[in-house]
Amino acid sequence: MKKLGFVVMVLAVAALPALAQQRVDEKRPAGKDGVVEVQNVAGSVRVTGWDREEVAVTGTLGKGTERLEFSGSGNRTLVKVVLPHFSHHVDGSDLEIKVPAGSTLDVETVSADITADGVSGSLELESVSGTVTAGGDPRRFDVKTVSGDVEVTAANAPGRAKSVSGRVTLKGVAGAVEASSVSGEVSVTGGSVSTVELETTSGTITLDAGLAKDARVEAKTVSGEVKLVLPSNVGADFEVTTFSGDITNDFGQPARRTSEYAPGKELSFSVGGGGARVEAKSFSGNVYLRKR
Repeated sequence: MKKLGFVVMVLAVAALPALAQQRVDEKRPAGKDGVVEVQNVAGSVRVTGWDREEVAVTGTLGKGTERLEFSGSGNRTLVKVVLPHFSHHVDGSDLEIKVPAGSTLDVETVSADITADGVSGSLELESVSGTVTAGGDPRRFDVKTVSGDVEVTAANAPGRAKSVSGRVTLKGVAGAVEASSVSGEVSVTGGSVSTVELETTSGTITLDAGLAKDARVEAKTVSGEVKLVLPSNVGADFEVTTFSGDITNDFGQPARRTSEYAPGKELSFSVGGGGARVEAKSFSGNVYLRKR
């Protein structure tokens, strides 16, 4: 019996390394403008662009993880945290990934936070309950999360960002931009935007940017406020409506009641010879048109 107990103990100790955290430190060659795909369920993913033509992965695989799949060559590289088919508890994995700066980056997680910086290719970042943060000079971005916040700081890049219950913040964007949240705030600042679609259900919308000559801006919220901060010399046609909120217009013309029997207001006017088109709607919140 003592011998059997000793054998069981030895086997259990031998199995511990497989259950414990595993350190990762691997590299492989990659094209300077290839595609890098990253998949992780829980933990964190941090991706940074560098000037080498290789992908490097360091970090820790969580307890219970089966392995790290690190494969590909040339123009496509896969970094994937593989979990057992039947696993009741697996700890999160934290990955630090270096990629060629010109890469196109595609990251998918469930509850892992995502951070990307220094990548000049396209960014496609998606999480279910993680926070997504991106910076640098991407060609374009497409960022989605369900219950996490989104923050993108991009040097004059177009793109879109979406969250269900999180806050969406876009800084330094330009061109065509889409941002939406159901119960979170949406804030967009940048240079010259051409097409802007901003939407929330119960959050505040803020836009602070210049408008291209023929820009189209649409901002809609149900129970939040809309704040549009535009250059004082903007040339635009405005259409603003509320159902029960007020309209404040720094460009001069006051709003009027939509009906003597309802609290809603509307405002339609042009400044600077027109050209761009700006539409703002709020059901029960106020709308502010501010000059820079």
